[in-house]
Amino acid sequence: MSLSFVLGNLFGRALLSFALVWVACWLASRLDWRTALARSRRWYGLLSVAVLTLLGMGSAIVSAGGVR
Repeated sequence: MSLSFVLGNLFGRALLSFALVWVACWLASRLDWRTALARSRRWYGLLSVAVLTLLGMGSAIVSAGGVR
């Protein structure tokens, strides 16, 4: 596996995780996108992005047979 593949995969998963967190914040803030963006950039939003990204990477590694 090349470094660019790993970094691209990590960046893509982080971007998708941020989108999921933003949608959750958007729904919680009654469809106000400015409030949702502010909430998703707080510490708990960034922490949830990191956790979702790591869970996605871990799931991909386990399902590919990387961990035995």
